[in-house]
This record gives sequence, structure tokens and C-alpha cells, in this order.
Amino acid sequence: MNRRKMLALLGVSPALVADAPAYARTAAKNAPKAGASMTSGLVTSLNPGVTAHLATRVPLAPRLDTLEGKTIYLVDTDWGGMGQSGMIQEEMQKWFAANMPGVKTVIKVKKGNFVTDDPALWKEIADAKGDGVVLGVAG
Repeated sequence: MNRRKMLALLGVSPALVADAPAYARTAAKNAPKAGASMTSGLVTSLNPGVTAHLATRVPLAPRLDTLEGKTIYLVDTDWGGMGQSGMIQEEMQKWFAANMPGVKTVIKVKKGNFVTDDPALWKEIADAKGDGVVLGVAG
């Protein structure tokens, strides 16, 4: 029986069945056996289903009592690509200058893409005793 059809009849998404490899075989009479070379026509895919284990939870940083006299870093993840960064952060910086002049803002662009870590930037912010970070996407 077709596994997808069976799961659909049961009301279960095939993507939710963990650790269940899916195989595609050619219809040829001499179809290769499992474990054959990549050019044999056998395709093994990984299941994108959610694991039963939750990620380690990290609590949020405590809120600041006030922003007055604080340094806030406006960090752009550079999601918009080269030449598109900083637009939203620049507008935020203008807003702070007009509405909260006692708040110092520093615009930085994170290296890499939006999911890549940038330890050098976090160290720079920590060394400069940054009081807060607004991490956002511009572009």
C-alpha cells in the first residue's frame, strides 16, 4: 500500500512521522537493491518532522528600568542584502535623537546572514558596555 495514501486516510501528515525513511525506486525490471550507489536510482530522504525534544530554553534578559543615559545598539541582520542595510535602524536613530536625546544609539551591521552568529560583534557590544540591543531586519 502507498504510505502517503495510508497516512492521509489516517489523517496524519507524512512529515510528522519521525524516523521513517522514504525510498524512491525506478520502475525498471533490474532496479538496484538498497545500499547501491547514488547513480542507481535509489533515493533516501531525511524526515523533516519535529523532534520530541525541546531546545534548551534561555530566559530573556531583564528589562531596563529606563533608557535615559543608556547606550542602545541598533543591529541590522543585513537580511536585505548589500546596499539595503540600515534604513530602519537609521530611522530609529533619528527617532531617538528627536524624542529621547539622552539615549545614545549605535548602528551596527551583523556579519554573515541573519542566522549566522557574530561573536566579534557581541564582544564589541559587551566591551563597550552596551545597555541594550535592538536586533532587526532592514531592507
